[in-house]
Amino acid sequence: MNYLFYGNDFGRIQKEIKKITEEFQEDYDLITLDMRQIKMSDAVMELMSIPFFSPHKIIHFKNCEFLTSNTDEDTSLLEAFLRQPIKENTLIMSVQHEKCDGRKKIVKLIQKTCKVKALTDFKDVELRSYILNQLNEYHLQLSLNCQNLLIQRLPNDCALIDLQLEKLSCYPDPIDEEVICALIQKSLDENIFELSESILKGKFDRAFSVYKDMRFLNYDPIYFLAVLASQFRFYYQIKVGKMQSKSEQTMAAELKAHPYRVKLTCELVKNISADELLKLIDACARCDIKIKTGKMEKFLAFEMFLIECQGERL
Repeated sequence: MNYLFYGNDFGRIQKEIKKITEEFQEDYDLITLDMRQIKMSDAVMELMSIPFFSPHKIIHFKNCEFLTSNTDEDTSLLEAFLRQPIKENTLIMSVQHEKCDGRKKIVKLIQKTCKVKALTDFKDVELRSYILNQLNEYHLQLSLNCQNLLIQRLPNDCALIDLQLEKLSCYPDPIDEEVICALIQKSLDENIFELSESILKGKFDRAFSVYKDMRFLNYDPIYFLAVLASQFRFYYQIKVGKMQSKSEQTMAAELKAHPYRVKLTCELVKNISADELLKLIDACARCDIKIKTGKMEKFLAFEMFLIECQGERL
């Protein structure tokens, strides 16, 4: 069986590759080829050669960008292998990309002949479930408040999650919220939540402080502006849902969001109108245009955006 793993989550891709290699119980050769740096003909030549020192060979084609819409490459040799694979060789293809280009002949052939798995970022419910399962794996017993804080702080990347939980498992004393704050750096999502919460509550001293922290961590304003706009859109959806008398459970199901996030948002948007949220979304869009059209330097544009938000909330 040959494989294709694609998606944004590098850690999940690596875990899938590890599962395959473990099936051979170390009785194999593993060869990793970076498809951005090697010719397709040379890569397929390795693929077509039988193993010499072990009964099986695993060839990992990483960075298979020829499967996306970004590049065009002659894949006829690879197609020939997929139609008549060598049983002693296992091909694993991987690419960190949201999706492959289903219009391409090679992608259609891979879908017919290989096991294909998309490994995109966890949804809110999936992320919480994964973290709680990993806590059990590392024998970490945390209070509900500590679990919620940890979930807020951890990034949406299973490799980094495992790394941080391994670090926590080495801590000799009981783990409380103070320990988590000291050992786990705030994720971008938590910074964005704190920033958006500060804007909605009119706490602009705190908003500027969070912004400075994000700038110190080298986050790009274009990126966190997009995440902030997404957060405001979520607030607007929850506000409209509350105006329509929808329950928190209904909104969580419709928006595919974790009930805890919906509960927090319901409290947050109590004292702000839907129109005010639309104005904040519009301010995000105008700031994004200023940056991308070069009308204003990106950090200055974001600072002006915060000042504009302050005016809207006065």
